Amino acid sequence: MNLPPLGSPRTWPPIVQALAWAALGSAAVLLIGAGLAQIAALVSAQSALIAALIAGWLLATLADAPIEALARRGMARRRAVILVWVLGAIPVLVIIAELVFALATSLSVVVSAAPPTSAQIGQLIARPSELLRSLGIQIDLVPIATEALTLIRSAAAEVQANIANIAAGAVAALGPVILAIGLGVILSANPDYISVLNIFLPRSSGESIHRSRQVLESILARFIGRHLLLGLTFGLTAGLGASLAGADAVLAGTLGGLVMAIPTIGQGAAVVPPLLLALLSAGDQTLIGVIVIVVSWLLVATQLAPKLLNGVLRLSGATVFIAGTAGGLVAGIPGAIFALPVVAAAAALRRPETTRSAKGRARRRT
Repeated sequence: MNLPPLGSPRTWPPIVQALAWAALGSAAVLLIGAGLAQIAALVSAQSALIAALIAGWLLATLADAPIEALARRGMARRRAVILVWVLGAIPVLVIIAELVFALATSLSVVVSAAPPTSAQIGQLIARPSELLRSLGIQIDLVPIATEALTLIRSAAAEVQANIANIAAGAVAALGPVILAIGLGVILSANPDYISVLNIFLPRSSGESIHRSRQVLESILARFIGRHLLLGLTFGLTAGLGASLAGADAVLAGTLGGLVMAIPTIGQGAAVVPPLLLALLSAGDQTLIGVIVIVVSWLLVATQLAPKLLNGVLRLSGATVFIAGTAGGLVAGIPGAIFALPVVAAAAALRRPETTRSAKGRARRRT
């Protein structure tokens, strides 16, 4: 049998060419799959380092606006960096201390105390039962509360039994946290350091990528900053409502504000922590406190949030839904959160430069 010349594939019979292309395609698919598997394994092994680097860049992006504002007012950039980072660290330390104190107090009370009696449980749920009866709802909350307290006590006992492992995990997590903070401070003091990544990019696309990064950083800073403002606003009002209800105002405001500050998914669930604390309190003005919490949540979620965020993303409702859903399917909760500013940055880059400049000048005038 005469074989076709191997050096000239064009002279091969069609069936042989088809088989050759199929073999090459299969080999390419296998090689690409193996390469992607290696990349995925590398990313998984270095996930803590990658997360710390991204977090440091995000922190520097968030701190950039107030630092630039102080620098324009005549303050030295190094002093502005120190001032912004110190002022930003104070509320974070207060929140961490409050959460740790609340956890330690709750564990000591829940685990060490004797199991509550039926009378104590009835007294605990007296306020919620009265509220439900005033609304015409008759529900026996004692079995539900008993089961809930049993689950809480068992979970608290398990946490206390594994407190050493939890503490060790927290200490191990300090490394990436310290790296993220250090990188954020370095990038804040020296913004040009991130430009060193341009050596990995084609020289012809350097300017385009630099402009894309600036747009993305601007949108991310406003996106995260305005969510923090939402969290601060709701945290203050939720703390006020919790204090009226006789609950721990600092804890209720901290939990409510933290949940509200989570982009995309936090606005709906933010009312739950302060509302539960208020309902379980024994204050004389529980109903007033609950009303304050619910009304403030509705105002923040339906009035303040759209006003703050519409000017940042400038995306249609359908685009927000599709981007959030796709990001969540690809990368879970972080994907759902950060898909929106990425899509908003891509949309901003596709707009004509003159339109963006005119709108930017109009915003500065207002």
